[in-house]
Amino acid sequence: MRTLSALLARPARKAGLAVAAAFTLCGTAYAAPAVHVAFGRDPGHDINKYEIGLNWDSGFAWGNPQGWLAKLQWEVELAEWHARSGTNRRNVTELGFSPILRLEKRGGAWVPFVEASVGARVLSHASTSDQHQLSTAFQFSDMIGVGVAFGPKQAAEAGFRFQHISNAGIKEPNPGSNFYTGYLRYRF
Repeated sequence: MRTLSALLARPARKAGLAVAAAFTLCGTAYAAPAVHVAFGRDPGHDINKYEIGLNWDSGFAWGNPQGWLAKLQWEVELAEWHARSGTNRRNVTELGFSPILRLEKRGGAWVPFVEASVGARVLSHASTSDQHQLSTAFQFSDMIGVGVAFGPKQAAEAGFRFQHISNAGIKEPNPGSNFYTGYLRYRF
């Protein structure tokens, strides 16, 4: 059985690439970056997903800073998929970028939010097993989520996301993956 540090070691080596991509894709960030760690599960294909990510506010916001506020965020993530079943199992590394639309209710010590996104992903391999062939390394990601920010300046966040990853029918077969993911984030 591998420890969490061993599972994150491989993605950590690639974190430099994720940081470079973040600065290239996001340009000048409006606010300080946030870092998150996440664990996701695709029960349909028996895959565990371990993720690290960087998140920035884009500077685009609409609404009341002390009430309902809609804003656009950028997120870059690096994840490792661990296939737990199937023949010829293969772990997959995922690199992704997503613009995230977030609606939050500000004005209290706890700031609840909902979020949604459609982004792009590149996978190291197009299959996790003989039974789960994705056809292409390029994938799309759509996500919906809920969470809450808390603590001093609401710098800490905890959230839950449903994420569907597939190639949108570019090539068959296209079984996709559905991840149920919990995450913790800290904004510096």
